[in-house]
Amino acid sequence: SHDMCTCDRNFQGADCSLRTCPFGKAHVDTPRGDLDASLTIYDHNDIILAGSTLYPYGITEGFPLMSDTAGTVIANTAHDYMECSNKGLCDRINGLCECLPGYDGAACQRASCPSKANSSTPGSGQGERSNTNFKVFNANSAFHGRAAEVVQRDQCSGHGTCMTIEQLAFLDHGNTYELWDKDVTM
Repeated sequence: SHDMCTCDRNFQGADCSLRTCPFGKAHVDTPRGDLDASLTIYDHNDIILAGSTLYPYGITEGFPLMSDTAGTVIANTAHDYMECSNKGLCDRINGLCECLPGYDGAACQRASCPSKANSSTPGSGQGERSNTNFKVFNANSAFHGRAAEVVQRDQCSGHGTCMTIEQLAFLDHGNTYELWDKDVTM
């Protein structure tokens, strides 16, 4: 009890030197599996681990516990809050997400809109500064600090507006779009 660290908020690791990155609703997510090695995958309401620095309110092995607006628990749901929205890698030194191609935002929480600068924008999947070129496949460190240097700019080639699916639905005769990705799909 006298030889372990209790990390401050947004820090983790044995010596609390690693940063935690922002969380967003996961674009893709699956049950986490047998976290406690009990050979049983427990349900969405059975908390396996509580009080960790990454999941202070606990974590389950099944799909995350979610409920509708009436408070009714919905089984087999997905899109729980995940670090870098499961569409990026966390730079544990800086606490910043580096998004996979086609995603942006502090937590990689939304799809990127097309840009005339895409060939040099990290996340575009093209050019020497893209994620696929310098992060995922080159067998070097995934974090070179490049993602923070170039922001998504000139979206829609400067001749259009990048809009969410919720905004597009509203512009189509006032339709309402309220699914999980209303602020995510661009």
